[in-house]
Amino acid sequence: MTVAAIDTRRESGVVLAAFAADSVTATMIEQVASYHWPGATVMEGGLNAAASYLGSTRAPDLLVVDLGNSEQPLEELLTLAESCEPSTQVVALGTVNDLGLYKQFVAAGVADYLVKPLSPEELETALLAAAFREQHVIEAVDVPLGKIVVTIGARGGVGATTIATNGAWMLAEEQNQKVVLVDLDLQFGSTALSLDLVPAGGMIETLRNPDRVDALFLASALVPKTANFSVLAAEEDLARDASYSSAGIERLIEELRRSFDWVWIDIPRTLCYVNANVISDASHIYVVSDLSLAGMRDTMRVANYCDGLNRDSDIAVILNRTGGAKGIPAAQFGKGVPKPVIARLPEDPKAGNAATTGKPVAQIAGRGKFAVGLRKIVQEIAPLPKKRRGLLSFRKADAQAQA
Repeated sequence: MTVAAIDTRRESGVVLAAFAADSVTATMIEQVASYHWPGATVMEGGLNAAASYLGSTRAPDLLVVDLGNSEQPLEELLTLAESCEPSTQVVALGTVNDLGLYKQFVAAGVADYLVKPLSPEELETALLAAAFREQHVIEAVDVPLGKIVVTIGARGGVGATTIATNGAWMLAEEQNQKVVLVDLDLQFGSTALSLDLVPAGGMIETLRNPDRVDALFLASALVPKTANFSVLAAEEDLARDASYSSAGIERLIEELRRSFDWVWIDIPRTLCYVNANVISDASHIYVVSDLSLAGMRDTMRVANYCDGLNRDSDIAVILNRTGGAKGIPAAQFGKGVPKPVIARLPEDPKAGNAATTGKPVAQIAGRGKFAVGLRKIVQEIAPLPKKRRGLLSFRKADAQAQA
């Protein structure tokens, strides 16, 4: 499970913390953590280090403790557990190979006990299983589902994927939200490529078998870019049928909404029908177009289709790659489409350069017109709370007014 998937709206800074008794174990934990939990805390020192850490820091979602050669492993671990959250999942490592001890650990609420030496694969499997349990502990609490943002390009090549990719990144990194970006073009999608990520694979099989969609699947399928931002994408073989059912995508999005504040979905215009229920659940729908006549026609078609499915959503039009002499005047375009045009984003060469370097536009050209325009949209999706002015700030303002 990725950091974004596990840390569901908790104010905990660390999702996984591990305390090894030796350098070999610490190295192995770091290796496994790098795949699924970027930013994990891994330290040597075993039980003592864990006790010191928990004494000054909020407990993580997943806690790995190497008991080493402890003479009273159960008692010491139970003492340590008193500093943990009720939903914290504890995975213990030790050298004692005893079935009775294992049963005692499990009865006491420990997620798993692994006997050293163990392989990275064994550790990874145990941690993913613990993450799955932790997820369902959180689900037992009535946590609101994350919201859905949908981006649909009215025509091919209008930059809808660029807007989805960079908008989702801004929502995660600048607005401090837990965000997953879902690319539903399973054969030609470019969201992962533009962020220098490699899709994990297996997405099409899961979409065709909704029963397989659970937190364990997400643990293997999600690719984290940062602690707040993950991507779910695919690069399916062109020789294979890449179609999927509406039931599969509905189940997938439902599971993602349990784990993220926002699910930003890039839907190919040719797949609107199979994703009708997803569109009907979206809180924000953006139809992206250029200023071409065909773009205006298809913007009308897509916007009307979405409006028929979801009259409660904020449906708006984003004009991209504007600024040239070609195409319909923007004012005329706005009069010809059924939904408001909320932004005119200019052609920005630096945006293309960002994709080739695997970085978001905000990191390459954060003050460019494209980034500034997109940022305004994102800030309206999830505004940051206004900073409260303290007494001193009001006195300072009064003093300045009287000066």
